[in-house]
Amino acid sequence: MITRIIVPDVGATGGEVSVVAWLAKEGDFVAAGTPLFVLETDKATQEIEAFRDGFLRRVLARVDAHVEIGQVVALLADTADEPLGDEAEQEVRQATQGSRDAETRRGGDAEKRYHAEAHAKDADQRPSVRLHRRVPVDGPLPLDLVLDMYRRMALIRRYEDHLYRLFLQGQVPGTLHQCQGQEAVAAGVCAALGPDDVIFSTHRPVGHLLAKGASLNAITAEIWGKATGCAGGKGGQMHLVDVSVGAMPSNAIVGANIPIATGAALGFKLRGLDRVAVSFFGDGAANIGTFHEGINLAAVKNAPVIFVCENNLYAASTPLATASKVADIADRAAAYGIPGQVVDGMDVVAVHRAASAAVARAVAGDGPTLLECKTYRFPGHSRGDPGNYRAKEELEAWRRRDPIDQCRRLLSTEYQQPLARLDDIDRDCQAAVESAVAFAIGSPDPPAEACYRHVFADREVGR
Repeated sequence: MITRIIVPDVGATGGEVSVVAWLAKEGDFVAAGTPLFVLETDKATQEIEAFRDGFLRRVLARVDAHVEIGQVVALLADTADEPLGDEAEQEVRQATQGSRDAETRRGGDAEKRYHAEAHAKDADQRPSVRLHRRVPVDGPLPLDLVLDMYRRMALIRRYEDHLYRLFLQGQVPGTLHQCQGQEAVAAGVCAALGPDDVIFSTHRPVGHLLAKGASLNAITAEIWGKATGCAGGKGGQMHLVDVSVGAMPSNAIVGANIPIATGAALGFKLRGLDRVAVSFFGDGAANIGTFHEGINLAAVKNAPVIFVCENNLYAASTPLATASKVADIADRAAAYGIPGQVVDGMDVVAVHRAASAAVARAVAGDGPTLLECKTYRFPGHSRGDPGNYRAKEELEAWRRRDPIDQCRRLLSTEYQQPLARLDDIDRDCQAAVESAVAFAIGSPDPPAEACYRHVFADREVGR
């Protein structure tokens, strides 16, 4: 099969985009995720990866050529000598003549063919996770719990990686803020929560919502802006929600969900409900005013809330060390008279133990806890961010601590689980992801009049 490699939307804000280097030559085999060529924009120089395994059959854009978003720049094939076919041969001739407009149109045709081949399914494929509170234990965690957390992490990783491959093909509307590398935080915390507990997420919400059991179909349809999306296609990737499982609307404003989670927890306490609220936020939010205001109020009121700082070392591209004299954000908890704990955010068992203890403390009426999970996001801040502000050695060191790999080793050694069982989980997750994408692509667009809905509250609300 011949596949077209296009120029993805890498977030250029102006000027021209150029191919400055090819990292493989015609006839080479390239694996999915392998850097294929280098783009230069007005913002940065970025390596673009292959989205599937294949042979680089033909390069259509020479080095230093100016290219456009969506332009076809190369062809991948299943074999090194696979015939290109009439349409691809014509595309090669047009590329040689410099007809970028024709290439872009054919790139769009390829996308339509991909959509037409997808079989949309109406069934809502939710991840098979069990959400109930766990009593903290000192010894080894039960096997079913560790497998459950592995499944949550595997689903998040498979989903985020699949979205990235589709993004490289120009099939994902808008941009993405992804969380590969941070899965242990979402899975470890949410596995300690019950169905009535609520979470408040950020502009990087996919992992949190999937870990809480939100609808995979509805999340995907929302990213595609479809009427079947969890916010009716109005929110996009940064504004996901599934109230049915306690995943409240995610908030793209840095630090904004901290006082909101405090408010929800206070509401639970005032109504005498056995419920807990969780606020996820990044290290950058720790320097925002709402961090201090929200945590201080929660501490004063003994609100049943857990503040989970996902410290991935960078607030977008700003290293934490340049923005704070405090090395451990958890140390700030002392200023509010509440416990603060640093947790290995690459170890899902460590995260779960810390979260379970914090939940137990909250439901016992002892107030909030600040957990700082030291973690790392493998991709850049967003899909238009190549992450060049990070040293490759640093990234490689963190990749060696991949939370999913660590959990696989734990299950294989201490729990004697065959790798084939974990591979089956991975395949099930991948199938669910592909089904959700097909569902989203086959879903209808919102009607035009939908833009007028949910602007004002119903007249009866509050009466």
